[in-house]
Amino acid sequence: MQEITRDTPSGQAEGALRLYAAIRALLSPGIWFVLAAQMALLFSLQWRMPADAAPLPSMLAVFLTATALTSFFYLQAGAFHALTLGREALSVTEVIRAGKSVFASFVWLTLKAGLLFAVTMNVLILVVLLLTGSDFKDLMQMLSSAFGPMTGLLGFVFVYWIPIVFVRREFRLLPSLKASLQVAWSRLAHATFLALLVLAPALATGFLPAKSPLMVDALASLISGLLGWIAYIYCVDILQQRRLVTPGESLS
Repeated sequence: MQEITRDTPSGQAEGALRLYAAIRALLSPGIWFVLAAQMALLFSLQWRMPADAAPLPSMLAVFLTATALTSFFYLQAGAFHALTLGREALSVTEVIRAGKSVFASFVWLTLKAGLLFAVTMNVLILVVLLLTGSDFKDLMQMLSSAFGPMTGLLGFVFVYWIPIVFVRREFRLLPSLKASLQVAWSRLAHATFLALLVLAPALATGFLPAKSPLMVDALASLISGLLGWIAYIYCVDILQQRRLVTPGESLS
C-alpha cells in the first residue's frame, strides 16, 4: 500500500471539516434513504407473530424480516463505500451501485466482529462471576440495562474502524481494529466532536424509560443514526487527508 502522510488539519480546517460533514450528511438523499431503511427495519422487528400462527405466515414473516435486514446491510455497505469515492452529496443511485462490490466483504467482516464481541463478552461475564460470585440473572439484568451506553462507548473508542475499512479497503478484522485505535489515539485532542456525535446519544438513551413508546425509540434511532453518518464522513475526510490509498485493493 502506497501512503503519503499529510499534516494534521489546523483548528480552522477542523471546523471546516466538521461543518462540511454535517452539511454533506444533511443534503445527501442516499443517507436519508439508508436512515429510512433503518426505520423500516426497526418497525419490522417490533412486529410479532401470534404464538398459534400457521407455519406459512410464520415462515413468511421470518423471510420478510431477513430480507429487510439484508437490504439494510447492503445499503449501509453501499453508503459506506460511496462516501469514500467522492466529496459530493450522496445519491440513492450511488448507494445502490456501490454496494455490489463490498457487500459480501462487509457482511463477512460484520459476522467476524459479532463473533469476537460475543466471545469477549462471554469471557468477561465468566471472569466476573468467578471473581465476585454474583448471581448470573442479576448480572445479565445489569448488562442489559447498560447495553446501550456500553455499545455507544465501544462505538466511540472504535469510531475510526469502519472509515478505515472502507478508505483503506482493509477488510481484515484485527488489523483494521488495531489501526482504528492508533488513529483515535493520535487524534485524542480532537475527540470531543466525535464524542458528542457518537457517545452522547448512546448515553442519553440510558435516561429513556425501559418501555418507552415506539415513536420515541424511532426518533432516538433516527437522530443517533444521522449523527453517526456525520461522524463517519468526518472520519473519512480525516483519513483521506492523512494518507492517499491506491484504488483497486483486494477486499479479502
